[in-house]
Amino acid sequence: MEENGSLRISKSLWAAAIFLAVMLLCLVGDPASWGESLGPALVVAAGILAVGFAVLSVLQERFPRAIMLIAALGICAWLALELPHIALVIPLLYFLAGATRAGHRTFALLSAAGILLFGMALQLVQRQAPAEIFDYELLAFAALALLAVAFGELRANRKILREHMEQLEHVARRASNAETAQQQLTKRARVTYQLHDEIAHNLAVASLHTNAALDSELTDTSTALRLIHVRQAVTGALTALRRTFDALGHQEPPEELSATLEDVERIAASLRDAGIEVSIHSSGLGQTENFPQLAMRIIREAATNAVKHADPSEIVIWIRENDDENGTPHWTVSVRNNGVPRPNPQARPGQGLTRLRTATEEDGGTIEWGRLGSNYLLSATVRKENDKKS
Repeated sequence: MEENGSLRISKSLWAAAIFLAVMLLCLVGDPASWGESLGPALVVAAGILAVGFAVLSVLQERFPRAIMLIAALGICAWLALELPHIALVIPLLYFLAGATRAGHRTFALLSAAGILLFGMALQLVQRQAPAEIFDYELLAFAALALLAVAFGELRANRKILREHMEQLEHVARRASNAETAQQQLTKRARVTYQLHDEIAHNLAVASLHTNAALDSELTDTSTALRLIHVRQAVTGALTALRRTFDALGHQEPPEELSATLEDVERIAASLRDAGIEVSIHSSGLGQTENFPQLAMRIIREAATNAVKHADPSEIVIWIRENDDENGTPHWTVSVRNNGVPRPNPQARPGQGLTRLRTATEEDGGTIEWGRLGSNYLLSATVRKENDKKS
């Protein structure tokens, strides 16, 4: 409401300024006729036309082409009444610039040409000499008309440029918001994958302890039943965790994530607490040196599967840097355990490894697993570039 009120006030002030400028230039604009006064009829006619120009200026933005045409007719009437020509400078400039700004540049140029031709025709009817027709006044009006059109075009281009800049700012804000949202999704993905891996591993360790307790000689039947319920609960929790993870999608963790030997040591510590002998061979890898998160997930999945589906007493983990036959650096990860698979018709082993195989092959690596004598071996290669992206 305040903006509309300010716009109406601005238009009213412009209309008043045009009326006063036209009347002032009409009364004092011709030095050659200062000794002569305009007749009352001409003054009234000039006032009517000035009021008309003022009213048209208020309506110009709504009907630019029609207002330009009516204003051109008013200017021609002014010329026909032989009123001072200098008073036409203000309405001529204003309406030509306004029509051009509204996108009617050609129409504005044609209107200006029509006004000039009408003025020349009047002078020919009055049988003036060609030198008087093509004088400085005609050239001045033509130059002013071109300047008005150029000014209107400049204003129109500025408006377009401003709108374009606003669009760019809007796009930049959306891009910034999208980047922020992507960063938040990355953090959530990091937490989701780490939480999934930690819970799955700890549940597998709990399952190992439960199986070990059931395998021992229990004389208390009620205790054995409780342990069976615990094992069933752990198995159900692992199944629910896997289904929930599947429902979230099969996307791999963000590439900027990385792991260190400290993460591997934490897994080894939990396995040692369960009575499993764990050895880590890092081949010169520093305790805090990063390697790809994908390699870490392979190690965790292999250890979890060993505890979940077998009863290993020893797990050996290798992490080393190698170059393939093409000289491309990569990480080699191997996990060996001496466990014997427990018969479980409801188990569906290999789901997590299948997903990891897909992710590894998409990244340009390889992964294989299977029995090797009395042991079970998982071996994988992961591109080192994956680590550098982090």
